Amino acid sequence: MDMLIKSQLPVPSMRQAAAAVALVCAMGAAHAAEPASQARPSQAMDMRAAVQAAVAWHPAVRTAQGQLLGADEGVASARAGYYPQVKGGLGAQVNNRDVYPYTSRRVYDASVSVSQMLYDFGKVDSAVQQAEASIEVAQAQVYLSTDDVAREAAQAWVELRRQQAMVAIAKSQLEGVGALAELARERQIKGASTRSDFMQAQSRMDGARGQLINYEAQARRWQARLMTLTGLQTPPTVGEVNTGKSGVPDALPQACAAAQVQPTAAVRRAQGQRAQAQAELKAADAQLLPTLSVDGSASRGLNAASRPAGYPDVDMRVMFNVSAPLFEGGRNQARQRAAGHALEAADAAVANAEFQARQSLRDAQDQSLGLLERQPVVEQRITSIRITRDLYREQYLQLGTRSLLDLLNAEQEYHSARFEQVDSSHDLQRLAVECWYQSGRLADEFALDTRLRDRGQGAMR
Repeated sequence: MDMLIKSQLPVPSMRQAAAAVALVCAMGAAHAAEPASQARPSQAMDMRAAVQAAVAWHPAVRTAQGQLLGADEGVASARAGYYPQVKGGLGAQVNNRDVYPYTSRRVYDASVSVSQMLYDFGKVDSAVQQAEASIEVAQAQVYLSTDDVAREAAQAWVELRRQQAMVAIAKSQLEGVGALAELARERQIKGASTRSDFMQAQSRMDGARGQLINYEAQARRWQARLMTLTGLQTPPTVGEVNTGKSGVPDALPQACAAAQVQPTAAVRRAQGQRAQAQAELKAADAQLLPTLSVDGSASRGLNAASRPAGYPDVDMRVMFNVSAPLFEGGRNQARQRAAGHALEAADAAVANAEFQARQSLRDAQDQSLGLLERQPVVEQRITSIRITRDLYREQYLQLGTRSLLDLLNAEQEYHSARFEQVDSSHDLQRLAVECWYQSGRLADEFALDTRLRDRGQGAMR
């Protein structure tokens, strides 16, 4: 067949083809001669290493950590209300006649004042509680951002492994179909089969080649995605490193079976927001009550004309003050109502976060159980199809009771079952990561930095 095709080419075309082949070979030799230092080696990492690299680098985690540090300073700011407030300043007064009891129309003085809150019916307390609740929310946001990035990196790692396994099977499929195409070509040359058999095999080869190209493109896509998530400068590779052949943590296969419903980062964030709403309601109630304080001040004129004759040079005063709002147009009452509605919304948000966590965890567990039950069936199917494929080949070559189409169908059905097996095993890994995420176990299982995690561990209702 090759000789027939070659003989139909004109002589100039054959010379041009030979020249092109020589050029490609020369370019390949030139690339092979390049120094090895110019190559960019890929960085191999298992799932845990990929997750840790992503969390250590990702801007979302650093943003949440910065917000936590800012919230911590908010507590110090609120607690300052317990301490004396000292102020100082310079004053100037100008009038069109002498200012009593001074002998000048211009008076300049320097003053210092101090104010100490004695009792405010919980105004400062509620401000401190609001700030502390903000810390709880910020801590939960750090944990949530960490979990989100960890889940995304782990699932990207799983997808890259999936596509690489698909590429390996697609190559095997192409080799298998190619062997059948070569067999059909040889039998056609010998006159044992028709040209249609070879063309059918060639068509299946084209389809297998297209499938391989698609899986290779998907593998490159997920490799680029993982490189972006981890902040690496070279495309990472995943393989048999650190944690065994699978490259996943030892506890991952049992993640869904061992997962228990407990507060996730989203639940704790909602609980922190509820604490904020409670503190806001307390602050709104306190604003309607009086505030008792003691105030002191001292002032001194800056020149002789600013010091009245017969009076001490320094004017000192001490006052006890009681202040309370009498009428503000209903602002405080509206603030109370708004705080009450915010508390109701926060209660609903906590319940919704708990519901979403329970539902997502149970969905992942149910899907995982179904895939586990299906695995033995798929394995048995692969074994049966492999035996059938071998029997068809013997019947085609020795007995002639099978057609080439039967062989092609059996070959592709065998690899289709292998594709299904790879999909199932990697779906199980994705679901295991989801179970860890929905049960709040990601940070512990991947040994992530937990110094900025929530201080409290509540129980879901």
